Amino acid sequence: MCGICGIISFNSQKISPEDLTAMRDTMTNRGPDYGGLKVFDEKVGLGHRRLKIIDLSENGNQPMGNEDGSVWIVFNGEIYNFQELRPKLEACGHVFKSHSDTETIVHAYEEWGTDLPLHIEGMFAIALWDVKKHQLVLIRDRFGKKPLYYYIRDGVVYFASEIKAIWAINKPFLKLDLPAVDCYLHHFSTTQHHCIFAGVHKVRPGHYVVFDQNLNFKESCYWKPSFLNKEKYSEEELLDKIDACLRSAVKKRLVSDVPLGAFLSGGIDSGLVVALAAQLSNSPLRTFSIGFKEQDFNELSYAAKVAKQYRTDHREIIVDPDFLDILPDLVWEYGEPFADSSAVPTYFVSKAARQFVTVALTGDGGDELFGGYPIAKVSYYASLFARFLPSAFTTALGKVGPAKVRTVLSYASDDPQIRHSHSMAFSDEDKNQLYTNSFYESLSGHQSHHIYKNFADRRLNIIDQNLLFTNACRLPNDYLIKIDVASMRNSLELRSPFLDYELNALSESIDPYLKVKGGCQKYLLKKLAERYLPREVIYRPKQGFELPIAHWFRKDLAGVFEHLVLNDGSLARREWFDMHYVRRIWETHKAGAERHTHRLWSLLWLEIWLRLFVDNTLKPTDSLRKFS
Repeated sequence: MCGICGIISFNSQKISPEDLTAMRDTMTNRGPDYGGLKVFDEKVGLGHRRLKIIDLSENGNQPMGNEDGSVWIVFNGEIYNFQELRPKLEACGHVFKSHSDTETIVHAYEEWGTDLPLHIEGMFAIALWDVKKHQLVLIRDRFGKKPLYYYIRDGVVYFASEIKAIWAINKPFLKLDLPAVDCYLHHFSTTQHHCIFAGVHKVRPGHYVVFDQNLNFKESCYWKPSFLNKEKYSEEELLDKIDACLRSAVKKRLVSDVPLGAFLSGGIDSGLVVALAAQLSNSPLRTFSIGFKEQDFNELSYAAKVAKQYRTDHREIIVDPDFLDILPDLVWEYGEPFADSSAVPTYFVSKAARQFVTVALTGDGGDELFGGYPIAKVSYYASLFARFLPSAFTTALGKVGPAKVRTVLSYASDDPQIRHSHSMAFSDEDKNQLYTNSFYESLSGHQSHHIYKNFADRRLNIIDQNLLFTNACRLPNDYLIKIDVASMRNSLELRSPFLDYELNALSESIDPYLKVKGGCQKYLLKKLAERYLPREVIYRPKQGFELPIAHWFRKDLAGVFEHLVLNDGSLARREWFDMHYVRRIWETHKAGAERHTHRLWSLLWLEIWLRLFVDNTLKPTDSLRKFS
């Protein structure tokens, strides 16, 4: 796991090695073990920060070239099938000088060109410089586990694993993208189709971008999720297939030359991963669980049952977080506004785990692949409405029926924007009260739900359509950003067996009514878990990995919010929002009359971000205690 960057001049302009070094070293946490740099003909520069995982020798350092120096790579991630690919490439005449997965990518590009990503499995952000073609190729993995940004200015391409690496040397030229702010306030993030800075782009999941010698560039899609090709299995046969596929995915992710462990939340996803990893490991698996002083946010007792059953080397971390001290630093690390509050506990469990291991397995992806979120259950009932009730009746009921019925029926709509108009932060209705007229005008008609239109497929039933949206939109725009940044801040590599290419293909082929059988979320995984986990771990309400920030906004965060956001802060001065509305939701939340936790958290994070990256009135090392 690493951080990559580069500066490529496609004109007569010479690049600055000092700029390249500055970009590279903004990402030291991603790779504290080695910093590599290579400049070609004063026009092409590649930078790399290395976290040593596979082949710990100097032979695994990057930038790395092929035998004759005609292809060079900087790479962030892990390739899980590199041991299978190596003998195939050697049979084609390629000569290896290391045992790293990185070198496999270089030779695979020589052999297959831009078809390379079709042959590799894993999590990756790859930059390849083809000397002979004078061509830059940027590639991102199928799910979007590893980030990759690029920016073009005056004939020069800048790329990096983190936005702040590009920001560090282009700050005077970067302007805010207000549609990205609109997306952030709906989705908790700026989404893959936007960046908080206008003109900066993200290589999208399952895509690669090629820049030729004339700086013509083209983005191509090599993979996207599809739920169209269904297979018929008996339930028991399907459980066996999922079992075998998940076991294989876990086994592939146990390959490491450094200490490895697993997160254990107390839920079935991480529980299954731990169960299989413990069975496949030659020594006791190290596991880590996190809890809070507020008892209603703890799942430690359930995690302890699984740890005891599989005799893991288990550690419980009780967090009384110094979040007022670390919040500016965390906002800095995410680079763009990011308001998923579970980023904070993910940071703390990563920090604790890093004291003992360099790699950890997680249960991320189980909900997305097998229907674990409330949207799956709501979609199931929406599909029943749509199947058995006349459309005219459901339309009328959707307008005048009880609130819960209207919500369910909205998920049966043919319009994906209606289906996803709900938000834990600011819905369209909320924005009508939050946004000023001038801010609305600056958006030029932008709709924050537009990302769903790219994946709308009327051939799918309602359940599959909404699971597709979860996989293609929510997963890369939120959850994978969260675990990447929170773990990389602590120089910890996280691997997610559920986000395995073959397991995903199997999941897509399953009848959605089996995933949510009888309205039971994640039915198949629960049945599979009966083979491995205690029933009290399986059949209990899902809690989620969240902060008790509703409590904190009425305590430690109260003074911080009032001082930073309400008292003439960066947001207030920009006149984007109606601050009377902001104060009203703040006062009703503080009094306990209404719950606006996620809205307030979104505004606080945005305020801190503006002070760090735009207004320069706050530093990452600052504590918020002086405002509490």
